Amino acid sequence: VAIIPGRRVQIHTKNGVVKGVIGKRAIHLMSDEERNKPKVEIESFWIDIAVENKDEALELVAIGDPATYDVGFDELRNGIATSRAFDDKAGAFVVAETLRILAENRGALKAAVYGVSTVQEEIGLRGATTAAFGVDPQVAVAIDVTHATDSPDMDKRKVGEVKLGGGPVITRGANINPVVFDRLVQAASMKTNGDTPAYQIDAAPRGTGTDANAIQLTRAGVAAGLVSIPLRYMHTAVETVALTDLESSAQLLATFAQAVEPDTSFIPA
Repeated sequence: VAIIPGRRVQIHTKNGVVKGVIGKRAIHLMSDEERNKPKVEIESFWIDIAVENKDEALELVAIGDPATYDVGFDELRNGIATSRAFDDKAGAFVVAETLRILAENRGALKAAVYGVSTVQEEIGLRGATTAAFGVDPQVAVAIDVTHATDSPDMDKRKVGEVKLGGGPVITRGANINPVVFDRLVQAASMKTNGDTPAYQIDAAPRGTGTDANAIQLTRAGVAAGLVSIPLRYMHTAVETVALTDLESSAQLLATFAQAVEPDTSFIPA
């Protein structure tokens, strides 16, 4: 919530977008205590939509209308892009791009492939829970973002060494089926179009905090994997990714899917 004050927003109403700003008192009018310890409780914020009274406001917006930061996509340089909500629009793009790659060479597929863009991951993995139950897969790979540690304020000791442009991050840990992990690494190690393989590995000794948590526990259990896209500044309006990581993540998933056969076993030896 500390990033909320002083930002432009769009309120999405049934009649269209209403623009507003999240107000913030000028620093000149703050007490010393407020300056040194800003108040960040969510109930202390308000959205100014430039109306004079409550009746005028209710003609434009309704209680419960969602609001988003008024920030768009922008490409910086060297293939680095920034936007709000790359977590997890980037993952949704990778899933769609994977399906496009597979469709171009449909004959190489020996297994049925489903792509899902899940909702409500942040409030309890709800979309993944219902989608995995409905599809009932033998194996599933969650696609998410993970913290890149190549910016000045990051501590690699906490989340490992992950960098933008270093390729997709393949997770290993208690939440991950070891056969799926090994096959993802094998797929990532294969050269595509003559390119040198690039991938990164991180460890998760507990649950991963991603859709893989819910997928693993679906029905009688699903062999779950996790591929993550390196991301700087998570949960801000300036999330940042390397476009090459999106491309290589999709290629990794397509190669993984093409290697699955009807008799492939994901039971660890």
